[in-house]
Amino acid sequence: MKRVLLIVLGCLVIFAILGGTAYLFYQKQQHSALREKTAEKMIEKINQADPNDKKNPFGDQKEINDLTDDDMQLIIHEMSHQKVKADQKWGSILITQNRIDWLLQALDKSKFDDEKTYRDILVRWKKGDFSKADRDHNTIWKLQGGTIGKATGLLSPSEEKRYIEAQSKK
Repeated sequence: MKRVLLIVLGCLVIFAILGGTAYLFYQKQQHSALREKTAEKMIEKINQADPNDKKNPFGDQKEINDLTDDDMQLIIHEMSHQKVKADQKWGSILITQNRIDWLLQALDKSKFDDEKTYRDILVRWKKGDFSKADRDHNTIWKLQGGTIGKATGLLSPSEEKRYIEAQSKK
């Protein structure tokens, strides 16, 4: 009798663990889908904004003091797309000096978990040095948990021009 009870109890524990794991996986998938949809809307609004607006070159949806690590990662990641080769790229935000300056100001005004990483990238970009943009992309991509779309190199100037033209038509 004890043996049967132990087997039943063991099965219940296993089912509970499997059920809990499945539930957590489902929740993570739902969160990822919601985050992706939110990011798409944010990128769309950013691309409608005036990149030369000194007050906020990313549009009115986010104030400089309201930026989060997720926002910073999304923006830098999407900006890097115009500089890098990758099998797949979703979304793009045009790199401008004004946008780089604004993001650097945001780093001065708020605390970010990965501030050093963002600052290193943006200071280099501010100087016009995009020689490590593929590594910059992959650094941010890894912070975001990227699995598809790893940068494999840099675009040539003509490839970059074609990429920007194609993105502006979307």
